[in-house]
Amino acid sequence: MEKTRHKRRRRPLLGRHPLTLGALALLGLSGYELWIRLEDFWAWTAGIRHLSEVRGTPFIQDLAIVFEAPEMRQLGFKMLFLLGSVIFSIICLFRRNRARGAWLLLILDVALAVGGAILGLYSLRPSDWAQVLKLVPLALIATGCVINMCHRRALRRRRTQG
Repeated sequence: MEKTRHKRRRRPLLGRHPLTLGALALLGLSGYELWIRLEDFWAWTAGIRHLSEVRGTPFIQDLAIVFEAPEMRQLGFKMLFLLGSVIFSIICLFRRNRARGAWLLLILDVALAVGGAILGLYSLRPSDWAQVLKLVPLALIATGCVINMCHRRALRRRRTQG
């Protein structure tokens, strides 16, 4: 009779599903909004591109002059924030099955929510329900991180007790 060693399966973390849904929703919303902002940026800089071609000056030099306007600076910050949100959601997709680093994901999630509220991308006013709905993916990511941390702690406690 052969004794084969069975591979012990690790239990998957319970918070991976809300984290995955939140990361996918954040990726979709932020990616779409980034695309819209890039189209705005492209439309705003059409005249500058034309002038830099006519004058023969570098486009970057003329673009620096445009970023002196507060509207363009705000648009640039919003585009950088949305790019950061897309990168954060991709990181969440890769880290969804791990409880290590969940604190860092949770801190970054809260920082994104606060940063988006400061930039005006998110709002907590009931009249801006579309802006409030944009916070749902961040809440799902935070919930998934907390569930992962609690589940990992429960598995450790069960392992040490029994």
